[in-house]
Amino acid sequence: MKNGERLSLEQIRAFLKASEEFRFEARKRKEIYEWVTRTLVEQEYGGQPREAKGVLRQYLGKMTGLSRAQVTRLIGRYHESGMVTERGYRRHRFVRRYTPADIGLLAGVDEAHETLSGPATQKIFIPRVPRLWRSALSEVVIDIGTAHLQPA
Repeated sequence: MKNGERLSLEQIRAFLKASEEFRFEARKRKEIYEWVTRTLVEQEYGGQPREAKGVLRQYLGKMTGLSRAQVTRLIGRYHESGMVTERGYRRHRFVRRYTPADIGLLAGVDEAHETLSGPATQKIFIPRVPRLWRSALSEVVIDIGTAHLQPA
């Protein structure tokens, strides 16, 4: 993929016609993204007319082995930031509802009652928690659901 970004639009059209039966694939994602960025910058993609943009999309897909949808996403990233870069890993995490102190108090109640089932432990919390413990338990633990009490 060296110097492929410096071709004129006519050279790219000729290449696409001549290589219809061939398929290319790059090795590493980082290489692909760098090459796509160089090509889009060199060809001034944003200033091209619609037809030329289509030719460039086909060329990018042919040279990288990416699908049309993948090429479209990369071009979208180029429009957003001016370069194509990998997106960082974004893990979804639920908000932590119970503090370590809440978990410790819950474990103490559970041990005091000889490890009952989830619904039975839940029933203990509302009317039967001793006044001493009730003041120590936060409202979060008093309103605990049975799904939170299942064994790990």
